[in-house]
Amino acid sequence: MAFDDKSEIIAHFIGLFENNSEAARLRMDYDKFRAEVKKIDGPNDLLNVNVKVTSPYSENGFEPGLNINSYSHSTQINIKSPVRSMPDAGAKALNVEKIALGTLPDLPLDSQIGGFGVYSFQFILHPPSSVATINIQQNLLVDDDIFGNVDLGVDFVPTSVYHTAVNALANTADSLQIVQIPDLPENGDAIAQNAMVAVETLATLTAPETEGATINLMHGQDAVGIVENGDYTEVISNLKDALPEVQKPSDDAEPQVGEPEHIVNTGSSIMVNQAVITTNWLDAPVIAVMGDYVSVTAVGQVNVWNDTDTTNIAAGVVISSTTHGLNSSAITTVANAVAESGYTGGPENVVVTRIDGDVVNVNYIQQYNFAYDNDVVSITFSAAETYLDLGDNTLINMASLEELGFHYDLIVIGGNMIDLRAISQTNVLLDTDNIHVEGGFTGTIEGSDNLLWNQATIYQSGINTLEEMPDYYAKTASLLDGGSDNVDDAVLNDAALDGTQVLRVLYIDGDVLDVQAIEQVNVLGDADQVALASETAQSMDGANIKVISGSNALINDASIIDLGVDSTVYVGGDQYSDAMLYQAGLVSTDDPLVVSDTAGLANEAVLFLADDMIETPQTGGDGDLAPVISDEPPADVMQSVLA
Repeated sequence: MAFDDKSEIIAHFIGLFENNSEAARLRMDYDKFRAEVKKIDGPNDLLNVNVKVTSPYSENGFEPGLNINSYSHSTQINIKSPVRSMPDAGAKALNVEKIALGTLPDLPLDSQIGGFGVYSFQFILHPPSSVATINIQQNLLVDDDIFGNVDLGVDFVPTSVYHTAVNALANTADSLQIVQIPDLPENGDAIAQNAMVAVETLATLTAPETEGATINLMHGQDAVGIVENGDYTEVISNLKDALPEVQKPSDDAEPQVGEPEHIVNTGSSIMVNQAVITTNWLDAPVIAVMGDYVSVTAVGQVNVWNDTDTTNIAAGVVISSTTHGLNSSAITTVANAVAESGYTGGPENVVVTRIDGDVVNVNYIQQYNFAYDNDVVSITFSAAETYLDLGDNTLINMASLEELGFHYDLIVIGGNMIDLRAISQTNVLLDTDNIHVEGGFTGTIEGSDNLLWNQATIYQSGINTLEEMPDYYAKTASLLDGGSDNVDDAVLNDAALDGTQVLRVLYIDGDVLDVQAIEQVNVLGDADQVALASETAQSMDGANIKVISGSNALINDASIIDLGVDSTVYVGGDQYSDAMLYQAGLVSTDDPLVVSDTAGLANEAVLFLADDMIETPQTGGDGDLAPVISDEPPADVMQSVLA
């Protein structure tokens, strides 16, 4: 900022004064420092230190030749772990064995050593860790819009009635969904209890008797493969092809220019729950389980909707596609043999690491989308073009986990081994629209074309072959339980361990708990009431009016990918293994205006919907809802949103 002449002179003077004052202060400090230095007459005497160096070694001169017979040496060498992929990594110090160099294990050494002398090797093997995650994702949207620029004398139903209807529909879907993931554990001890309760429930499931529902329940090999809506197929359906027309991405680089349009969109919302769990946590070619072995894979998929539209227009004028739902499941298990090492024969050395307690790999993912989008529109067209968008909402939950652990040659489990993979998916849609038109109408109404999509994938690499527990593995478990780092000699001769020179053994005192659970729920209420006065839009060329009150997409997509190797599992207790697939669909044709039972509302909805959203509001009562019409056009067409 520039100053005037007088201000510049004053500022310059003040600056010079400050500089001179600072120089004076520094001069005073410097003089004090110089005075202190003058007090010292001179430096002190130097410190003299005598250093004496001695050594027990002396040079004896050059001695050619080497007496091999008198040479012997013993030392401990820490061998670095071989470079391996993550599943082959190991941990924790174990046996120290003295072995002749002629039988060294096939481990990398920095240099080659001659075939004489005795050396001691210490192998390092790391124990596994545990992991437990709980991911809860939720979206709640209330988007009940009211728009009106004309009073057509139509009596509209309060949106609270449709709230009650979609809640009742969600309750129906909840009773139809029989595959429930385990309850969230309160502590570590509850993980195994909740998992076993879920397994026992899944093992005794029966198809519910719900009138009008299409139900398919499969167990064992019948549940394996690609199954869509109860039918086996070779190819999984493509989501892009199944989307509603207005939701499909356009292939045109530039938008098409056509005749002027009047568009009213009260639908075309999209809900997405997507979750992926990938684990390669704990495995071995041989597993000895002293307790029980339980392995269950379960998929439950439910689609429930009501799409009964009404209109006062002749049926031939309305262009409408149908709402459709898809339940798609792919349960796959593929072999994955351990790679050959190039070594032939059984183990020559044993390395043991141990865990006191349980080893846990538990992942819960719960994803919920709830939305009310019940719009009330009373409109007349006066402009050349109109675009009124009261829907087009997007709710997305996404989660992706990738967890890598350790592989061993032999795992001995003192307790139980529980392996549970469960996916539960539910979609609920209420799309009962009421369209009223005054005057002639030559446009299109899309009140349907909704998609309810459940897609589940459970992929497992590595086949577990179950066998009864041999005595020598039981003895080995007893030895390890007593603190020994040795195994029974017969274990070293097990054909399943051929090709393993250094046997990496993991002993777990407690249980092995592998629980992967995904639950996904979409609930959408899109019951719209639209009244149109189209005569003002008519012209010699005809009006181009388009109403979209459907075209919603409810999508659940879940994948559990469990990577491992082919294993021989010796079981000392009980064995239980099963795969289960449940797919159900229900198309409701009940009049939503007479549905009022919400006593058994789905647990998820109760969790997220406040009391004032479920009950009928005190204001408005059972009277008709009429739009408030203003003489002036509103600055914000969304200003009258019902919460």
